[in-house]
Amino acid sequence: TSHWIPYSEARVFVALAVAMLARDGKIGLDDPIRKHIPQVPAYASAVTVRHLLHHTSGLADYLVLDPVGDSMWTRVSKDEFFRVLSRWNKLGFAPGQGKMYSNTDYALLEMLVERSSGGSLHDYLHAKLLKPLGMADTRIGANQATIHPGHALFYFPEGNGYSRAFPYRTSPVGGISVTTNLDDLIRWDAALRDRATGIASLLQQLEAGAPPDAGADAEGRPSDAEGYSFGVFRRTYRGLPIVEYRGISGYHYLVQVPETQLSVATLCNVYPGMESFGADVARLYAASTLPAPPAPARTVGPPIKVSASELARYVGEYRTSNARRLVDVAVANGALVATPRGGKPLPSMVAHGNGQFTTKVNDWTLLLEFKPDENNGMAISQWDMTNNVSAGDGFQRWTPWKPDANAMQDYTGTYVGDDVEAVLHLRADDDRVFVASHGMVETELQPMDKPDHFSGFDIYAVHFERDTAGQVVALLLDATRVKGVRYTRR
Repeated sequence: TSHWIPYSEARVFVALAVAMLARDGKIGLDDPIRKHIPQVPAYASAVTVRHLLHHTSGLADYLVLDPVGDSMWTRVSKDEFFRVLSRWNKLGFAPGQGKMYSNTDYALLEMLVERSSGGSLHDYLHAKLLKPLGMADTRIGANQATIHPGHALFYFPEGNGYSRAFPYRTSPVGGISVTTNLDDLIRWDAALRDRATGIASLLQQLEAGAPPDAGADAEGRPSDAEGYSFGVFRRTYRGLPIVEYRGISGYHYLVQVPETQLSVATLCNVYPGMESFGADVARLYAASTLPAPPAPARTVGPPIKVSASELARYVGEYRTSNARRLVDVAVANGALVATPRGGKPLPSMVAHGNGQFTTKVNDWTLLLEFKPDENNGMAISQWDMTNNVSAGDGFQRWTPWKPDANAMQDYTGTYVGDDVEAVLHLRADDDRVFVASHGMVETELQPMDKPDHFSGFDIYAVHFERDTAGQVVALLLDATRVKGVRYTRR
């Protein structure tokens, strides 16, 4: 059965195509991209092929510049792609001086391969890579709108049913996705491990040329700081060194355990926990080879009973610093319970005194430490007691700003994009405010922790600007892949 591997997951194939062209002298990794694609706007003159490979170009993600069209789902021509970039007319930072995941980078790399090879990305990779490896059932950019025998469509749970994920689109990155099957993934794994193919060497050369900060993952999250490059992550997962081939969504189709012959290939739908499935299976089979965990660096006292008033001190909504992860802490049946937003509650916490609580996550023990911060708030740190490692980012409790109906009226009106081709309409209904536009479902904005700041608009945070008289004159959209998309109120 063949299955679809989405766009960011498939970027290692694009990177390999670029590396092979460089190896054969067709391009240089330090060539300015405008040398090969002159339609790239002049403000990106300093952007090189290497910058694009490592998401250090500073180019805004063209898919995020248009929140109305939702380009992840609609058709975008290459002419429109270049028009959007030209109108935006700015870099997020000087090339090589920062890191920001951007679909624009790999859209340009796909075009680079096509123009340098004289054919499609699939044609080039089929001749140079897939056919020699015997991967006859793998296709780059296969059309997901075509239903054929032996192909499983990609679904995710929605309400009481399921919906297709990421329908195929015509766009500058529409040709990057991969359709493959388990047999070909086994061949791909073998080729990655076989030094005679030269594939591993090409990838290592690309990774060696990465800037120092390329250890952060595609969205800049520190949990993957042990190594991201073009869909290849190197990290230690609960004591097990692994190499993951995956994208920013966490869906990984291949996990390898270095210095062993163990690999786990996964083809699946979208579901909670999928991002750890392959790594968990690898760890299950490699458990007997893992060294004994060191003595715990942190210890806790015996379980104790705490008062209801103390438990109430810790209740609230907590967020990571980038607001990407949220968890609700509440009291249930005389104990604290943490519930990740959109997930299931963790087992009731066991109190150990001094703000320390433990709970179970799968088969390991998680220590949560609650500590007051300098702003009279509350912070949570996380520690994996079983493996004696950090369990990820800390959380900060926050209290949303609560505007009244009069305040919400300040935001109503029509807003026109300064540097993007979009118009937003805002209306108020009592103490709620909604945003809508042509082709976009009306969405309620959620107040953040300070006046004039809202979330709840897809991946965007919304900040309203006021003039010296206190009148709202504009709104700005911020996302992880672009900052300061300004809309002027008309």
